[in-house]
Amino acid sequence: QGIAKGYPSTEEQRPDDVPEVDWRIIQRCKKEIKRKVPAWKQITNDTVTNNHTKTKKGMIYQMTFPWTEKQLHSPDFGAEWLTKAFHTAGSIPLDNRVSKIVGQGQYKITTGNNGGKFLFEVEYEKPDETLHTKLFAKIPHSMDKETMSDRLSSSVNKQPMELWEINSSRLLEATLPVKIPRFYFGDISNDTSNWILITEQVPFHDPSPLDFAGKTRGHPKQQLPAYQIEGPYDKCMDWTLRGDPAEYYLALVRSGTRMGALSKAGKLGDPKLVAKHFENREDVLIEAYGMRPDNTGQPSNMLAPKINMGIEFFSSVASALYPAFCSDSSWQEKFRATLFKLNAYSAEFQYWLHTDNDYICMTHQNMNVDNAYFWRTETGELDLGVFDWGGMGARSIGFKLWWWLYCGEFDDINANMDKYLECMVDTYHEFCGLKLDKEVLRIMFILTALTQMFGLLAAIGQIYRMCPKKDFASIKDRYDPRIGENINGKSTLRLYIQVMNTVCRIVQDWKADEVVDDFEMRLCDSLKISKK
Repeated sequence: QGIAKGYPSTEEQRPDDVPEVDWRIIQRCKKEIKRKVPAWKQITNDTVTNNHTKTKKGMIYQMTFPWTEKQLHSPDFGAEWLTKAFHTAGSIPLDNRVSKIVGQGQYKITTGNNGGKFLFEVEYEKPDETLHTKLFAKIPHSMDKETMSDRLSSSVNKQPMELWEINSSRLLEATLPVKIPRFYFGDISNDTSNWILITEQVPFHDPSPLDFAGKTRGHPKQQLPAYQIEGPYDKCMDWTLRGDPAEYYLALVRSGTRMGALSKAGKLGDPKLVAKHFENREDVLIEAYGMRPDNTGQPSNMLAPKINMGIEFFSSVASALYPAFCSDSSWQEKFRATLFKLNAYSAEFQYWLHTDNDYICMTHQNMNVDNAYFWRTETGELDLGVFDWGGMGARSIGFKLWWWLYCGEFDDINANMDKYLECMVDTYHEFCGLKLDKEVLRIMFILTALTQMFGLLAAIGQIYRMCPKKDFASIKDRYDPRIGENINGKSTLRLYIQVMNTVCRIVQDWKADEVVDDFEMRLCDSLKISKK
């Protein structure tokens, strides 16, 4: 009858040294990787706007599903639906069922920007210590005024990141070299963009509100007993970490790099089979990048007003939040010229990032402190688990390094950048045998930071919707609650303001203009093209 009573049968026998619950996960993942799922079809803003209220079958399990907390508790879904969903996904035995769902409305989750989240508890007809009763659900942002732009950004601009996130847990839970929350169910509709992911709850030690005001900055933090999970933490608030931020970011870099190296070595499963379910930039034809002699980025007449708006924000509107050099006209011209030059090579930059397959590997896209959960071992060593797998796929690991570190404090990044790069080079070599060039990774990091600035400049209008432009005159520092706290349950405003500050300092302190000049020269030489 299989590995345990009530689970789908299998011809394989569980090895004595593999715990029964781990064996179930292994068998579930093997079954799921063989499941035929249709390819994602690109959607538009209209798809979301017109269809987000409709109930449609998911593309993975071909069953309808709830995509709000209210729906899950409604008679249309509830315990009966949850039982069917868990059976279909193979996450609970067929001879057990969910008998009751209880909400946990007293806990509101406000971290993260790419979806809504809620907690709930279940009771099983047959109590089973290997099944979790406290569960977590991740769902789309609503299409309300406050979160509409976030919903369209994740569902359309970043599509199909939610499918990749579900696939990470559904397919790779058994082979990922890092702990993740146990998968129970996940699906997405290509017709509506609605989706849901259900996992175990992470038992965080500190579910109380975070210190948004920065009152504990510089205060010593007490370490928790071994294996007690810290946090949850949030983006751009490293003063809340229970240790040296560099220790946390080194742990993230090591974990993300190990994952990428092991995927490169085929340890996450058959690389070709796994790659079908995620983004994959390996072996992309050069023609696909759209390189040409003229500007391959935004039209200059569209980019110029965005840069001007950004300079006004740094030097005038929010000058109290930015370095004094942002008001210097020579810096402003350097900033403007650097972005214009890199923008002209947008397609060529993406080609360069992915022209050497040694640097392309499948790993987490966004390993920030709020996308991980940390604990200490008996010896005090920091260890971690990971969630929020949107964007999982095979891309340049130098590109990903920026997205792992970008929410850290610039002073910490600046002081520890060589350590992070050396950790990446050494870890990659240890787990897949390939030796990456530290300085190439540094260039990838800097240029990726600059490309994020394009998106941040385009978001100045969104910043003013979250905090009116006139209010910045009375904001004296980043800890003001109008910009420091989560707005509409999201860290977006605090993140935008801090990361723009970081990129401005990269331009100034790391001489990013010279990096772009050198990139242009080397690129044109390698492609045998004229400078634009």
